[in-house]
Amino acid sequence: MKDVSLDEVVYFPSLRTQPAELLGLRELDRARKRRMLPLFTLTPTPRMPDLVDFRRAAQQAAEVMRSLPYLVDLGRPPSDHAAAWRQLVDPAQGFRLWREFVQTHPGAVPVVQAPDGVNPRAVAQQAVDIEREFGLVVFRLRGAVPLTAGVEQALDQLDAPGRALVVLDFGTERDWLLGCAGNARDLVLRWQARWPGLRMVVMGNSFPSAAQAQGRAPTGEFPRSGRLAILERELHRRVGASARVAYGDHGSVHAPSEPAPEWPPGLVRIDYPRQGEWRFERRLRSSVDDASQEAASAIVSAAPAFGERGLWGEHAIQEAANGRAFARGREEWTAVRVNLHLATQVDEMLAESATYTRAPCAAGSPSSC
Repeated sequence: MKDVSLDEVVYFPSLRTQPAELLGLRELDRARKRRMLPLFTLTPTPRMPDLVDFRRAAQQAAEVMRSLPYLVDLGRPPSDHAAAWRQLVDPAQGFRLWREFVQTHPGAVPVVQAPDGVNPRAVAQQAVDIEREFGLVVFRLRGAVPLTAGVEQALDQLDAPGRALVVLDFGTERDWLLGCAGNARDLVLRWQARWPGLRMVVMGNSFPSAAQAQGRAPTGEFPRSGRLAILERELHRRVGASARVAYGDHGSVHAPSEPAPEWPPGLVRIDYPRQGEWRFERRLRSSVDDASQEAASAIVSAAPAFGERGLWGEHAIQEAANGRAFARGREEWTAVRVNLHLATQVDEMLAESATYTRAPCAAGSPSSC
């Protein structure tokens, strides 16, 4: 049985095994990685051999975590690897093929699979087998109003439901993310009353698919500058942030919109997450290096104590501001944003979680305990 403790974890980012997300995480320091438990959706590469590519995706996750624990999920069936996906989610013998697949990757813990149309008894058996083999049982529910009956049936079958983790993932639509808070809070209160000790994660994504199209343009179309609130943090507070209701998000990546076609020549957008918001600067110049330097300089000049945290993403921005651009395309700057976002959420959630043990439990509110 793998021993994965959640006691020191303050942040649950949902990431895909895509180059920008892997690079941003790989360049994060180990101390911060120890305070997070990433949930990787294995994302196969088109035109690669089916099952081989799922194995490669799982190996990439292991490489960036460097022996630290992480979660793995399959997500929805990919169009290019549907046969391999169906093989891995075969419900026979409690999804034995899926469990055996994950067992070959030390540090990995499987998310319970529940494809459409599967018998709930098979899902419950899978959860029981995962509890026996891995210890930690992780469920992921997606959507604004998730279907819960199957998870409830599985939780009832576990020896220790308090060892389970339920992730409520409300998706990537910024416009209606906060509207999910009411349903989420009702579910949290009901389930924590039914299974005391159950841990839950509330996550979503409010990073838009086209942040470069938002903001202000004081001198015409370019440059554009802007700030966007990280609504996931407000969602977490509204649901009832506590030691038993943890914070998660999608790492500031709006999937499936990224990766996407490269920007026009000379266009650069740089994002800098800090204190509950993303600040972005966008420039279009004849040279991508000129655009990078101008946008990066604007970020550096507006950020107090920039660079003092020693982050790889801050170093990349500082280098661009100094005229030595590391990143020249959409994917590279996405990796910089992901690196800064992950580090910032760990730092800020560490500070916030310190208040959980000091604040008294609100009467009649299990989620505040």
